[in-house]
Amino acid sequence: MQDTKKELGPLHCLYFIYYSFTKNTDENHNNSQIHKIITYLNEWTKDVKTSEAIISETMDWIQETKLSQHESLNTMVSMVDYLNKESTFSLIQKEFILLNIREIARSDGGFSEIEKKYHDLLSFHFGLSLRVSACSKQEIKEAAQKVERKKIGFKISRN
Repeated sequence: MQDTKKELGPLHCLYFIYYSFTKNTDENHNNSQIHKIITYLNEWTKDVKTSEAIISETMDWIQETKLSQHESLNTMVSMVDYLNKESTFSLIQKEFILLNIREIARSDGGFSEIEKKYHDLLSFHFGLSLRVSACSKQEIKEAAQKVERKKIGFKISRN
C-alpha cells in the first residue's frame, strides 16, 4: 500500500461532525446514537459501501490525530466552514444536518443542555438562526468567537 494525501470531502466532514458531536456532548454515548449516525450517513451517500469507507477513513484519521475535546470542537467548526463554502451545499441541507444532530442527541432518550449548546454553535456557524439551548444569541456569538479554526485534511492509505 502507498500513502497518499487525501483531501477531506464533505461526507467525511459530515460523519466527523455527527460523531464528534456525540462523543463530545455525551460521556455515555451508546449504540443507538452510533446507529443513528450511520443511518443518516447512508441517507446522504445512498450506498452502504461508500458510507463504510467514509466511516473507516474518518475513524482512522481521528485515531491518528488524537484530538482533544477542545481540538475536536475547533475541527468541527472548521468542517462547518468548509461545508459552507461548498457550492453544492444548500440551506436545506444545513437545516437537515441540524435536524439530524437533534435526533442523534435524542436517540438516547434525552437532549442535554450541552448538546443543545453544541447544536446552537453549529447553527451559528452555518449562518442559521435555529436555537434550542437556553443560551442567548450573544452567548452563542461569544462562544463562537472563541473557537479556533483549523486547517483540515488527512492522510489515508489507498491501494
